Amino acid sequence: MQINVEAMNTILSRILMYGALLTSGLYLWQCSQPSETEEDTQEWKAGEVYKDENGWIEARAGNVPIVISAPHGGTIEPEDVPDRSCEGVTTVRDMNTTELAFEMQQELMAGHDMQPFVIAAHIHRKKIDLNRDIEESTCGNAVMEETWHQYHDYIEGALAAAIEEFGYAVFIDVHGHGHDKQRLELGYALTKTEIRDAHLDENAAIELASESSFKNLMRMNNGLNLQDLLTGEFAFGTLMEAEDVPSVPSMDDPYPLQDDPYFNGGYNTRRYTSTYASFDYPEVFGWQIEANYQGLRENLEGRKKFSKAFAKAINTYIEQHVGN
Repeated sequence: MQINVEAMNTILSRILMYGALLTSGLYLWQCSQPSETEEDTQEWKAGEVYKDENGWIEARAGNVPIVISAPHGGTIEPEDVPDRSCEGVTTVRDMNTTELAFEMQQELMAGHDMQPFVIAAHIHRKKIDLNRDIEESTCGNAVMEETWHQYHDYIEGALAAAIEEFGYAVFIDVHGHGHDKQRLELGYALTKTEIRDAHLDENAAIELASESSFKNLMRMNNGLNLQDLLTGEFAFGTLMEAEDVPSVPSMDDPYPLQDDPYFNGGYNTRRYTSTYASFDYPEVFGWQIEANYQGLRENLEGRKKFSKAFAKAINTYIEQHVGN
């Protein structure tokens, strides 16, 4: 068989030309696409504010190892998002807790030159509960799953940034209660019965330590014990009491009475302090704050009072228990 060399050269030239065009086009297409690494890695810069595309979730970047979350204070009620209606849901808004979280940030900045990370919901709890697992949070509304993930992505990003810089992070989940006793309820992932037992019985305190939201703190500083962290001189509740903000547990009010309603810390607190087995944040400790309404959340004066007390207490707390 005789080969037509001229024809073969023409075919080869065309193959090379089309190959070059295809390679060039593929390169240009790749360059036009967003980098997966750039999309997934958010560099937190202190003072900057980040929001989701709807403005339902806001994150404020900080420069200290304190991450404040306010999941239940939002007021936005999008008409195209149905109200949550699955069995057992709570839809009541924790009034003025978003404002309280931002006031806490402002006080730490103005009074102590410290800027905490703040992640807050502007969307109403009727639409999504950001202190629940994703199923209960959204009541099966797949559209709202992205909002749930965004909120928790912001928290995880803030915690990671704090840990990278300082080696640990304090996670504070801010809520509001409507109970008759006007005091802070501090939730450490322990029931009121467990808090009473830990206060009264040293052996019970030792057994309960690993179930509390302090377990990572006690691992980092093995000189600490649960009794002191709940009701000692430098317990957070005791430090707030010293600033005229009644709190339970504290030295003066060591545990809720059996008939007292009490919030002991929800999904967020348990998730990020590693008391849920499916999550692992070994450098994070913290607690839930349920703030009373009268005298604290009801107006700006009360929120400023709380924030000044918080700023002073958290500084003393970190100095005593962490050291840096």
